[in-house]
Amino acid sequence: MRSAARPKALVAAWFDFLTPGQRPTCEALQAAIRNAAPDVMEAVKWGNLVFSVHDVVFAAIVPHKAHANLQIFNGSQLPPGLPPLDGVGRGPRTLRCRFTQPVDRVAVEMVISASAALARRLGQSRPPRGGGFFSSSEGSPDSM
Repeated sequence: MRSAARPKALVAAWFDFLTPGQRPTCEALQAAIRNAAPDVMEAVKWGNLVFSVHDVVFAAIVPHKAHANLQIFNGSQLPPGLPPLDGVGRGPRTLRCRFTQPVDRVAVEMVISASAALARRLGQSRPPRGGGFFSSSEGSPDSM
């Protein structure tokens, strides 16, 4: 079975691979996300730093050459009145953060708070993960 053995070490390694120009902006984004939603889980997936609640991935930090995108996967479902995000249709939305400008922590925290709340509701309405072949204690290897 494959699993992330030490997600904190992988997250730290992800920051180590960033260029000196990318790192401060990505660290500021991570700090703002942690401040807005302290219960989120962090992991490195798809080469990006992703954030989830109740196994629902809702945001990611995606570094590029001159900017980092804060990608909001449930961005099309966010309520009105939040800072404007790039994107159209039912897909994700992004907040572009240029490496030459400071991160707008207030905007990031507003968007992340709303997005994490949506992810929490979705995660609580899902049936519990697991099941499969050994879903009951009668058939588990430990009970044999």
